[in-house]
Amino acid sequence: AFFRKSSRETKAVMKVSILTQPLGHNYGGLMQAYALQVYLKSIGCEVETLNLRMPVPSLGSRVRRNLILLAKMVLGKISSFPTSKKEEQALQNLHSFRACEIVLSETLYPGKDVADYYRENEFDVLLVGSDQVWRPKYSPRIAHYYLDFAQALSAGAIKLSYAASFGVDFWEYEEKDTGLCTELLKKFDAVSVREQSAVGLCKAHFGITPELVVDPTLLLEPHDYSDILSRSDFSAKGKILSYVLDPSEKIQGAVGKVSDLLCMESVSIKPEKGISEVKDNDITECHYPAVEDWIKGFASADFIVTDSFHGCVFSIIFNKPFLALGNERRGQARFESLLGMFSLEGRLVSGADEIELSHVEQEIDWPQVNALKKKISDRSKGFLLRNIFSRGKDNE
Repeated sequence: AFFRKSSRETKAVMKVSILTQPLGHNYGGLMQAYALQVYLKSIGCEVETLNLRMPVPSLGSRVRRNLILLAKMVLGKISSFPTSKKEEQALQNLHSFRACEIVLSETLYPGKDVADYYRENEFDVLLVGSDQVWRPKYSPRIAHYYLDFAQALSAGAIKLSYAASFGVDFWEYEEKDTGLCTELLKKFDAVSVREQSAVGLCKAHFGITPELVVDPTLLLEPHDYSDILSRSDFSAKGKILSYVLDPSEKIQGAVGKVSDLLCMESVSIKPEKGISEVKDNDITECHYPAVEDWIKGFASADFIVTDSFHGCVFSIIFNKPFLALGNERRGQARFESLLGMFSLEGRLVSGADEIELSHVEQEIDWPQVNALKKKISDRSKGFLLRNIFSRGKDNE
């Protein structure tokens, strides 16, 4: 354990700024941000997550988007315009959790906003992670996630990545971004990634060998989520929990086959329709359930079927039998690396055709999985402790 003196002459805590994906659009993103803050606070850090938003689209981009949406309405492909007001209504439960449970900076946008903010606020540690922060198409201004703004700072903050992910096992960067990010990464004090494939990508394209660590949600124990669970009356006991990000006939067929094999009803923990699929007066059909209900679903279900990375993570945390449905669009490498860590590769299938009775009846060796989880989690905690406090030994 790490202890500090309470003297006014020494620094009471390490002040950490976390840079992650814009939060509030999905459960997994919120939970990894929540878990990382909870763990860092537990080891004596004062933590804040940068409330970074996507850049405001140009007028031309908005006009083009609206013309495309109008054409889709005329063709009957969508039922209504997906306005920002309707999106806010649909996501209000996720936004409420973000506001109540995660310490955020003021709202900022890429560029001058971020640079000015860090010049005006001193942090001991700048920590990039977790989730797909190094995937260019997901991250607003990819160079920010390599701390490009830190070059103008006078203070010598510790620069780390924790469980950073590219999301895929192939290279998506343009040549100029590869060169820029390579130079920026040389200024980091330590680098860690979330997937084994990311280790290989960093070696091949950045010329470094990062440390492999777990997603922040796996730094916590099941009881660390008990306060959140206690706020929900939702229960999937005796049922199959279906958490599917990209519904399709193929995916629904897989959920149906598991339901038939287990002779058990399935229940979904995500709205079945998007905001463009319903009329304005039916927007309640698109409301995302509370985060508390989402977690309770995993904790209470008898079996889980999911195409979500964090759906797999919480199945493992709560020791629930599950099947992972391969999701190439969102990055298959993430699933393969996660399941490989726990010798659970056999839980990954591509569709109903692959699912046999053995998939749903085979018991998981949870004592072995939990032992592996502790070993990998302890190593990951060691990465954070070692690197966050590497310059603070004189304050111990």
